[in-house]
Amino acid sequence: MSDTKRGFFAQAFFAMMLFCGLVWIWTVAFIIFWPWEKTDEWKPYFRVVAVCEKGEICGIPYSLLDEGKSKGMYTSINIPGDAGEVMEEKGWLQWKKVGSLIEAKASSWHFQTTIRYKVEDEKPVLVEYQDVGAKALYYGIAGGLLSLIGLYLRKLRR
Repeated sequence: MSDTKRGFFAQAFFAMMLFCGLVWIWTVAFIIFWPWEKTDEWKPYFRVVAVCEKGEICGIPYSLLDEGKSKGMYTSINIPGDAGEVMEEKGWLQWKKVGSLIEAKASSWHFQTTIRYKVEDEKPVLVEYQDVGAKALYYGIAGGLLSLIGLYLRKLRR
């Protein structure tokens, strides 16, 4: 059956499914290729991986590191092991050691923040970060829409 013999709703459904697939592809591409920002300036909400009570791993926001150490919220930011993950109240915290750097990724449904830092004298030193938010989805929607328009314009030229 050719495309011209399909009903209106079948064509609209196909276009919607194609659009959803294109948005997914574009959004994943934007997330993967999102730029890294090289800086040594910490944002207060960046979560640093730490050894907390009872030797468990947790994330401490950078802005609370000094206060947390004095209140006993954590014992060290020198984490044991090479990689791991923990479920926190507002999302996942994953980490891995890459040479002398620690790469920590905090993610939830609406954001993903990855930081690379090193520990010098029990202090984290930020190397670079990647902060992906809802912008990636918005760019993915625009990319999907432009791709869909391009596909249908090409189809009309035939």
